[in-house]
Amino acid sequence: MAEVSIEQNPDEKKWARRAHLSTLLTYPLALLPFPFTLSSLGAIGFPFLLWLSRNKSSYSAKQSLEALYFQSLLSLAIFGFGNKFAEDRVLLVFSYVFLVFIHIVFLGISVFRTTIGKPHSYPFSFFPLLFSSNKTKENWNELKKKFDDKVEFNEFKSQMEKLDSYRSETEKSSKLLADPSLSSLCNEYILSLGDLRVRLAEDPLSYKKAKQYLNYFPETVSKILNQYLKVSTDVTAENHNRRKEELTQLFSEVIKTTEQVRKKLKADETLNLDVEITAMKKNIQFGGY
Repeated sequence: MAEVSIEQNPDEKKWARRAHLSTLLTYPLALLPFPFTLSSLGAIGFPFLLWLSRNKSSYSAKQSLEALYFQSLLSLAIFGFGNKFAEDRVLLVFSYVFLVFIHIVFLGISVFRTTIGKPHSYPFSFFPLLFSSNKTKENWNELKKKFDDKVEFNEFKSQMEKLDSYRSETEKSSKLLADPSLSSLCNEYILSLGDLRVRLAEDPLSYKKAKQYLNYFPETVSKILNQYLKVSTDVTAENHNRRKEELTQLFSEVIKTTEQVRKKLKADETLNLDVEITAMKKNIQFGGY
């Protein structure tokens, strides 16, 4: 079961990204004329201080711990290579170049994932196991306090879990899209769903105003995308282009509608989606399915 907050706000993404970028401090600190212990402590200082300053359950705090873990590995690697190849300058330089290359690859992945607000863990990191124990249950218990009616809370929880499920399915399908423009639109739609998810988590009682949307759009888009992937390789060029254009229109419309839902929830306005749903149905006629 996923945690309640999926997409992160810009501030959380920014500090998470900074935590990972701070691993670059390992190299200049290692060159300073100080004992290895002091240099390694200095290298992990920024992510550790960042972790102390953030909410311990926040996205940026968790990513700070991942950065701290990675900096510790880098410090140990520098120390180990330095001792092992101290008398062979060629191997020493080669090992350090290899270490920098590996570091840049992992750093690039971490910066990309934190930029889009995704959880990131380095290889063999034990932190995900620590975070996965009771966190979801604690979040649901916290949200439950905002409901006077247990039935309403169960309905809200069911809606959120279905939203998570369809969003996850859509995300998996988006990776199979060969067309860059379609893939980009699909990812934009996924992000807009994440923003709506955050809004619903912040104000659970407003979910009733989005029930029409939640009961129709996420599931329908997921099914249409799956069907498109199934038939896209078995059609003529003309049909393929037509369906691509229709799917492009669909994503454009559903992104617009998702943002409309989120903004109207934020403005505490009642939403009527009858017109939008009718328009969407006209845009998703993919040759009879």
